[in-house]
Amino acid sequence: MRPYIIFLLFINVFQSFGQRDFSKDLLKDWKKSEIRAKDGSRLYDQTYINSTFDIKIFSKDSLSLFTNGRRYNHSYSLKDSMLVFNKIVFKTKSLTETELILDQADFVDEMQALSLRFIPKKLYDLTYTPTSYVSKSGERVYQQVNGKLEPYFVDKNMAVMDYIFEKFGFPEYRKGGFVVRFVVTKTGAVKGVSIVASTNDKYNDKLIAAVNKTKGKWQPAEYMGEKVNVEVEYDYNLSYSERTSSSVVDSLEYSKMYYEYGNDFFERAAYKQAETYYQKSINYNPLNINSYYQHAACLILLRRKADACKDYQQLVFLEQKKAKVLQDKYCK
Repeated sequence: MRPYIIFLLFINVFQSFGQRDFSKDLLKDWKKSEIRAKDGSRLYDQTYINSTFDIKIFSKDSLSLFTNGRRYNHSYSLKDSMLVFNKIVFKTKSLTETELILDQADFVDEMQALSLRFIPKKLYDLTYTPTSYVSKSGERVYQQVNGKLEPYFVDKNMAVMDYIFEKFGFPEYRKGGFVVRFVVTKTGAVKGVSIVASTNDKYNDKLIAAVNKTKGKWQPAEYMGEKVNVEVEYDYNLSYSERTSSSVVDSLEYSKMYYEYGNDFFERAAYKQAETYYQKSINYNPLNINSYYQHAACLILLRRKADACKDYQQLVFLEQKKAKVLQDKYCK
């Protein structure tokens, strides 16, 4: 047999073994520990920071995604280092016994792509100690820790809060406040449903009945590699608490609004007006990274380089990698 043919056969065998081992290493319960921009820049958008995005890969083609109290099952494909599921493409940047790093690979704009860092859930569980108690039956029950220790609701269309409320059937024209508490056991059963607080006792039984209709839709929580009982609590404030002041401003929403206004003017090359709106956006949210970049771009175009450099310096302080490149370009 010719030497180059032997070499090619060796490469093919090596790649197939590498692929198989790579797949095997992924078979684990992974807990998201950090999320950043793909270039390593720090994120400040709480939508990303506070959301759970945990992955349990349990076979060569199936996984579960756990996010915000819900579980979704997906098929996935793995080719070389590319992991694809739910129309999202990730490149496996790193995979060891103690860490998995996935970079989004389906964005043309690298600034929008994310990098997620995971650790095995068993290791993550060592980082905190949940509160627990022993029930009357002698079972240990843990109290829910959002994003860390919680049972997952399994429904394609609705989150548990919405599902219970739909089954509750509370009249739309009424105002009320209810707090319901129950335990999702280590077998996924629902037990001990009770109303902790209520503004209208005659509806309590309806709320309990609504909670009981979630039976069969729970995946039990896991802690230190074992399924456990977890007590959960949901607060239904049905327009019961009125706002004390109509002047309350959502600064994050205002920041987004002024950022969009700035973009409109920027696209029309009205840089002076755009700069004004970007500055307003920053004033409402000093962590709006996009507004800093656009504000600095306006200042460069308006030949106010010194002011633009202040924006780049702030972005560097906020751990934005691209800002250092721009600072070196315009401010040296």
